[in-house]
Amino acid sequence: MEHYINNLLFTYFPHIAMAVFWFGLITRLVKTNKTVQAQSTQFLADRKIRIGSNLFHVGIIMVFFGHFTGLFTPETVYHMVISTETKRIIAITLGSVFGTMTFVGMIILITRRLKDDRIRINSTFQDYFLLFLLLIEVGLGLASISTTATASVEHYASLGVWAQKVITFQPDAGAVIAGHNLIYKLHIVVGLFIFIIFPYTKLMHMLTIPIAYFFRSGYQLVRKGLHWK
Repeated sequence: MEHYINNLLFTYFPHIAMAVFWFGLITRLVKTNKTVQAQSTQFLADRKIRIGSNLFHVGIIMVFFGHFTGLFTPETVYHMVISTETKRIIAITLGSVFGTMTFVGMIILITRRLKDDRIRINSTFQDYFLLFLLLIEVGLGLASISTTATASVEHYASLGVWAQKVITFQPDAGAVIAGHNLIYKLHIVVGLFIFIIFPYTKLMHMLTIPIAYFFRSGYQLVRKGLHWK
């Protein structure tokens, strides 16, 4: 039974999650692309909220790209530049920094929603669900750092082997991490669930690439209308 569950979650579930993700992404962009928005409540908050918001956005973007490059870069490629041990040290260091940034930013955003009456009234179930789901995922990621630091290099490298077996449709992908720590497995499962719901939530606004967001002045510009006599 344990083998069946492990195989289901870490061999087949990743493919199910990616299929739902891409189907939802394509249909959302093609059919309802005008609904892709963040529905931001920042106009209801003071300028101090920029700290939490920027910490969250910068942190989570860097964490995502760190996971992507770390998991899907073959050993033969990164061994041309660094060793697996060096790669692990970089992953631990950057993961700690940007993971903590994301976590702190989310705590600020959640606290703001709970304490500010105006924002709480304008918040939906989806807002709280996404924030707490992402908080759990980031928390699991931070908790797994100690395991990554103390486990063997082979144990760390096997995560990349698993990810690459998944994207190449290898039937033994799940077996690679069968003996891994429960925190790793929970982190993976929650992450895959986030991919499943991603196209159907406000997380889709991430694909609009709001580069100007990080350099905004914090003020809203309003154009004066013409007054006809």
